[in-house]
Amino acid sequence: MAGPAPVYDVSCPAGATQAEKCQVGKDTYVGWRSFATHCVQCHGGSAMGSTFAPNLAERLKTRVDWLRFHYVMHHGYTGKVGAMPSFAKNNAVLKDMGPIYSYLLARADNALPPGRPVKKP
Repeated sequence: MAGPAPVYDVSCPAGATQAEKCQVGKDTYVGWRSFATHCVQCHGGSAMGSTFAPNLAERLKTRVDWLRFHYVMHHGYTGKVGAMPSFAKNNAVLKDMGPIYSYLLARADNALPPGRPVKKP
């Protein structure tokens, strides 16, 4: 069971265009860090996509909610262009699945610009 959808905690000054100017809560920061470790190779920096993996910020805006994200992380996905492996046996990724979603949702909502955010004290 997926449980309730994670939320993000982001504070950016007005007009910020770089995440370095923003502060994020612990879960959102852990999500950014885990994404940068495990997902960036395919989905690109700041979840903006690559030639073979989609822009996840855009996907979360249009068709990937928490339940779908949870399902794909556990079961993988095969599309017309590419495929994403299941992470069901990768505890390093699964333990951070909620924080990763939190980070991606902040990117999708344009609450967090691209880059490395600063963890709130």
